[in-house]
Amino acid sequence: MTGPRVVALGDSITLGVGDGVQDARGDVGWAALAARALGAASFLNLARNGARARDLRDRQLPAALAAMPDLALITVGGNDALRGDFSPVELETALGQVIDVLEDAGCRVVTVSLDRIGLFDLAPKAVAEAMAARIGAVNGAIARAVAPTDAVVIDGATLLASLGRRAWHVDRIHPSPAGHRALARAGARAVEGEWPAVEGIPAAPAPPGALAVVAWLVVNGLPWAVKRSRDLLPQVTLVVARELRHERRARREGRTRRTLPGAG
Repeated sequence: MTGPRVVALGDSITLGVGDGVQDARGDVGWAALAARALGAASFLNLARNGARARDLRDRQLPAALAAMPDLALITVGGNDALRGDFSPVELETALGQVIDVLEDAGCRVVTVSLDRIGLFDLAPKAVAEAMAARIGAVNGAIARAVAPTDAVVIDGATLLASLGRRAWHVDRIHPSPAGHRALARAGARAVEGEWPAVEGIPAAPAPPGALAVVAWLVVNGLPWAVKRSRDLLPQVTLVVARELRHERRARREGRTRRTLPGAG
């Protein structure tokens, strides 16, 4: 039996960052592992670091259609959540359009809902809660986009939570090799009715030791932090400030409704 033609769309998670690498490659990670397990006749990874849902629709989708895929594997939403102009409606609309076009072309679609970004659990409580709320909004948008379609959603939060800390790469943003493999197994199972797996997902390598973690932080983590301090941190600050304003406004409106004559 010939395996499916597989395309992968999305962001750095789709590219495989965290699966033993920090650079964008596309030949590692959950999508590549799932494609190999399914005996894919071809595999094209179109994902890009920093991609948002709009990028899938506007930049990656045309190339995906040109590959005449049988199966599309998608991870998206994390970069949307990290931007100051985040719009759940825009995410829902763009992802829904991508799924509709792929399904109209006869392509099966598997996507992933997100776990909260572990890095922010190390931040002050207000930051952690604001970012968790953003991820909740992302997952709500994904669910609404998928609802009228035949696409399958892997519950990333439940899946990765079952692995505990082993689920996360040292950057606490991307899945670890174990996390990528858990997603790959779920992706392969999601389509086993159409394309039974022809090989198993390989075991994850042993987690890095303390010296390897320190080396990674010096070689990759510190330069990343310096670079992202110019874009990510201001965005997160805006996100937190906006969420706190919304929360205060909701509290004020609640108090106003309770004090209006006849309220309640």
